[in-house]
Amino acid sequence: MPQATIIKDGALFGYTPVEDGFILDKLHLLSGDAVKVYLYALMLAHKGIGAADELALALSLNEEQVNSAYAELERAGALRIIPGENGAFAVQLVRLSRSQESALTPAESTRYALLIEKLRTVLGTRSLSGAELRRVYDWIEVFHFEEDAAVAIVRHCIAVKGSRVHINYMDAVAKRLAADEMLTAEAVEASFLREAELSGGASVILKRWRISRRPTEDELALYVKWTREWGFSEDAILLACTAAVSSDRPNFKYLDAILASYRESGGLTEEGMREAMREQDMLHELARQAFKRAGLKRTASARDREQFELWTREYCMQPEMIMLAAELASKKTAAFAEMKRIITDWHERGIASFQAAKEDAERVAAAADRPENAAKGKRVNRALGYKQQHYTKEQLKALGIDFGEDVYGTEENGGEEDEN
Repeated sequence: MPQATIIKDGALFGYTPVEDGFILDKLHLLSGDAVKVYLYALMLAHKGIGAADELALALSLNEEQVNSAYAELERAGALRIIPGENGAFAVQLVRLSRSQESALTPAESTRYALLIEKLRTVLGTRSLSGAELRRVYDWIEVFHFEEDAAVAIVRHCIAVKGSRVHINYMDAVAKRLAADEMLTAEAVEASFLREAELSGGASVILKRWRISRRPTEDELALYVKWTREWGFSEDAILLACTAAVSSDRPNFKYLDAILASYRESGGLTEEGMREAMREQDMLHELARQAFKRAGLKRTASARDREQFELWTREYCMQPEMIMLAAELASKKTAAFAEMKRIITDWHERGIASFQAAKEDAERVAAAADRPENAAKGKRVNRALGYKQQHYTKEQLKALGIDFGEDVYGTEENGGEEDEN
């Protein structure tokens, strides 16, 4: 029998000690992926290497699964994530032994004696364990917070979450501030003040909708976009809330779409918003009246109203011309398509007044009445008894166009305005 050679693999006969604190206090809280990531990371730490790619490959996990496991382990207090530059981060395993958890070294107690005294005035009846205090020390040593800034963070977290607030929540707040490079007490307090202002404005919206809860992070982010990036005033946002109430379940996403439409029309202030809303109401009413004149039984859709907006704003068509086009198209099967054809034809040929449009329609009708055309059966709708009017505001009201004065209030200068 040939002699076999046994080769000893160093890794096979190595070992990785696992603290009892992990087995007793953390194991039952963690998912399978989190346990696998912790054990493999612990082995790498004992070997003095930190190959993140090796970990993912060895465990057959993708990057998202590994990062999710890291986050779970951090919430459980088994490790600490230290953010770096350009999205990079380091993972630091922490001591878990129960006997070590509440004990501070003499050096730590001496170095942070003043900080501990300041924290006591903030904590009241709450006390922080040694492990929790070390998390606070890390804010100073790892992220370079001022000691007074660390005290301000603890004070704020207790004010928001109560005296039993978890250290992980405090840690998350500290990391967010560190990412924004707000490391002094003044910067931290200013950040909390801005957050309070934003939260107050977002809370007013929820209250307006009879929703009794605090705004979420996503809702606050939208409120920041509306006020800081888009430039809406708070009064304008609250006015837009009235439009969102028409939804069965008003929410910030729906309000975001409403504000985006008003932003395109320049209505960033309450006054501008009211003017934009008035224009939209008049446009809707014009579409309703035109559909009625054209014999259409359905309601104008959003895409249909876009056509009316094109005709009035870009083509500068008078309401009388649009109503005439609707009258001319009323006998057609596809009445709205015929309206578009007529109005587009007028625009392309430079017909820009009601009188010119009426005269053009009369010429078309007269041509259709000629014997050679009549014999071919080429006749058009001749609803040309529609006389030109110089529409004032009062006449438009009589037509049925609602200016929304019951919502927006009457205007002091109620003089007639010639629409032609």
